[in-house]
Amino acid sequence: MIHFNYPYYPLQWYKNKNPVSGNAGQFNYKVLREGDELTAWCWMGFWCLEKTKDVKRRTFPFGPKGEQGEEGLQQAVAWLKEEFESHSREEIESKEGFFTTEPYTPPPAPKEED
Repeated sequence: MIHFNYPYYPLQWYKNKNPVSGNAGQFNYKVLREGDELTAWCWMGFWCLEKTKDVKRRTFPFGPKGEQGEEGLQQAVAWLKEEFESHSREEIESKEGFFTTEPYTPPPAPKEED
């Protein structure tokens, strides 16, 4: 059975704007400091963040010097655990689709007219 275990990194890791990403079966996630916030993304499937259409995103407080970092990080991890638990074990552990799905390609930006 696959479990979600968010890895431990010291708060300085996030202060330095280093990303944390990983997966638990088909459940994928990424956490990154952006300005005064931590942004967390999660999605299901085989493809990377940039090649997945249905990605969930939430932001959490961090503060300019990381003074809210620990609290924001705990909130982000709690949200990711909640999202992980919202999926069935069959969906998380599925190996179906690797050879039958295609990565998402966003449509091209509209061309500017003169």
